[in-house]
Amino acid sequence: MEADVLVLGSINQDIVIGVPRHPHPGETLMATKVSRGPGGKGANQAAAASRAGSKVLMAAAIGDDEAGREQKRALERDGVDTSLIRSVVGVPTGMAHIQVDEQGENTIVVAQGANAYAMSSLENSAHRAKVVLVQNEVPSGALGDAAKFARRCGARLVVNAAPVPQSPLDFYHQADPLVVNEHEAILLSGSDDSDPRCLARELMARIGPRSVVITLGARGCLVAEGGTADEIPAVRVDEVIDTTGAGDVFVGVLAARLALGDALIEAAGRAVESAAEAVTWAGARPAQA
Repeated sequence: MEADVLVLGSINQDIVIGVPRHPHPGETLMATKVSRGPGGKGANQAAAASRAGSKVLMAAAIGDDEAGREQKRALERDGVDTSLIRSVVGVPTGMAHIQVDEQGENTIVVAQGANAYAMSSLENSAHRAKVVLVQNEVPSGALGDAAKFARRCGARLVVNAAPVPQSPLDFYHQADPLVVNEHEAILLSGSDDSDPRCLARELMARIGPRSVVITLGARGCLVAEGGTADEIPAVRVDEVIDTTGAGDVFVGVLAARLALGDALIEAAGRAVESAAEAVTWAGARPAQA
């Protein structure tokens, strides 16, 4: 099979808890609402890439439980090929507890679960892809295998370095682009300078990726490649409902548009538009019909 985008990443069941504000240490608050939904950085990005019009194949691990089966069905409803998702007996599907305040800002705690057993399953695979997309919610060994697969089949490697590792992984120089937010850029670059252009230069110098994209939240993003850096402004929305998953939508759409032939600056512009739309719905993904 040849996919536009192959995603190796995490699958979680999200438990979203509405709160009037985020609690202080030791404080108890009453929730305003509680809901369950599909999540995991890898799954969110795969679903977003599929909704953006690309043919998506996902490699991942779920538990042999109802949560895992439901997350797999949710991906299939979004058009994702789930044939490389393995079920692990005796291990629960990954879970994320997400608190969302009245301004739409969130905090997230993730229990890795079956994601710790994710394997690329690509070493002797006949699969091919135009873009390989990875994040850091699965073991680094599996990510390294996915990077080798990308080299072997001539695919473009998109690396979303989140959650940020303690130090850059060995294959990060292969990233085209390396996608990080401002906080992740500071940690990976080791820089004290918070200016996005300076951070991009430091990342290029220290890690050596072929390109860098730094997401800037409500300010859009910065794209650095070939010695140039361009800022793409954010798209304004009338009301922010929930920022959960907006970054994943950005990355998924970016990968999809690259696979479909857009230049990086064009793909990033489309990703900014989609991320802005993502903050107008509750949860990591839009409601399915």
